[in-house]
Amino acid sequence: MSTLTERLRGIVGGVGGAVPRVAPEVSSANSEASVDDGTSSATHTAARISRGLDAAQLSRAASILGGEVTTTTTGATIVVQRHYAAHDRHGRVPVREITETLLAGADAHAVLTTRSDVSTRLRAARYGEAPPRHDSLWFLDLETTGLAGGAGTQAFLVGCACLDADGITVTQFLMPGYEHERTLLAEVAAWAAARGTIVTFNGKSFDVPLIETRYLLHRVPFPFEDAAHTDMLHPARRLWRARGTLDGSADASCSLGTLERLLAGLHRVGDVPGFEIPSRYFQFVRDGDANPLEAVLEHNRLDLVSLALVMARAFELIQRGPASTRDAYECLGLGCIYDRAGDIDAAEAAYVRASEALTRVGRDPETLGDALRRLAYVRRRAGRVQEAVATWQRLADLPRCPAALRQEAREALAIFHEHKARDFETAHAHARQLLVESEWGKRREAVEHRLRRLERKLQRRAALWES
Repeated sequence: MSTLTERLRGIVGGVGGAVPRVAPEVSSANSEASVDDGTSSATHTAARISRGLDAAQLSRAASILGGEVTTTTTGATIVVQRHYAAHDRHGRVPVREITETLLAGADAHAVLTTRSDVSTRLRAARYGEAPPRHDSLWFLDLETTGLAGGAGTQAFLVGCACLDADGITVTQFLMPGYEHERTLLAEVAAWAAARGTIVTFNGKSFDVPLIETRYLLHRVPFPFEDAAHTDMLHPARRLWRARGTLDGSADASCSLGTLERLLAGLHRVGDVPGFEIPSRYFQFVRDGDANPLEAVLEHNRLDLVSLALVMARAFELIQRGPASTRDAYECLGLGCIYDRAGDIDAAEAAYVRASEALTRVGRDPETLGDALRRLAYVRRRAGRVQEAVATWQRLADLPRCPAALRQEAREALAIFHEHKARDFETAHAHARQLLVESEWGKRREAVEHRLRRLERKLQRRAALWES
């Protein structure tokens, strides 16, 4: 069954027959405003708004929000622009540090977005997925009318940010009424037309699919369909989700609000809660009072700058290596990023440093076990099998090690001693221990099968010795 987005793509692409283009709603009372009387078409557009805010209310709202009204033949958009200068600070981090790290981070960006596995590279070649362009990163964040999904959810505020040597410039496009959505989408497309990679936070699952649906509902091709896209949620989770035990924190959230406190010591004062944002917009559409939206726009701006901060910190870690990490958890996450990109040497260095730090602390056997497991596999892929075996043995002997990790280590040891070292006695001992720890099911059946095979090999060897 095709999804709504797939059906809309077919319509826009001409599949399934012609579909009439829907014009913006215009009330009969105001239709005479379209007659040419010597004034500009933009003036007529602002004057003939069919419902919602009139021209005076639009102007007043733009003044309150510190922006300006832009009008076209299809409607109006309020555009608000803010510049965060290089000498400004986002929490304790100067904006200059963020922009300089990002502008010089092409190599780190490549590591962050590279998958070393063959299936991913084949898929990229088959479907023509664009590699990331680092020459013109831009950041995207939406504020919407709700989280229900489907065709009824609209992005009433589209926040975009770009970088330069002087700082970060945030441009926000506010939809002053539902009938102005087509204009908003056109303004966003024009702003981002010459830019490179989109950077979002959970944008691959939410922001980009949502805004693509809005373009397609207006029978307009999605302008960012071929654009490279870096979603920072997943690298952030690798770097900072597994944290908290060392510093006593119980908050393992990877929301932007949590990360900006962790990375920059930024604590928002008077920030609008996310659940209030749709209701503030609905009220604005009803009465034209833009004052409640000031906090919404500020919330969106802070999210965009924090997104740039998160990406800059990830670039810094990738460029400087494991020695720049602040704790074992961040170091383990950095190793996962190197590992995913196929940089085996860097991944091994990060896993070694993380496991050593976790061993000294001695309070988190689960994370230590994860670090040792990853280290063993990296060493095996590098061809250093004996070092991998030693690491698996250390994992199998680890006190309070999670059962699943210990069983995985014992299985790897049993395989090595049976097929590589030809030490059937040691392999049999590991298999017997694995049988004790395994629950009923296919895994236990596989262990029993291995034990029977090893017993036959031991019997044949014994017979040879006797003869």
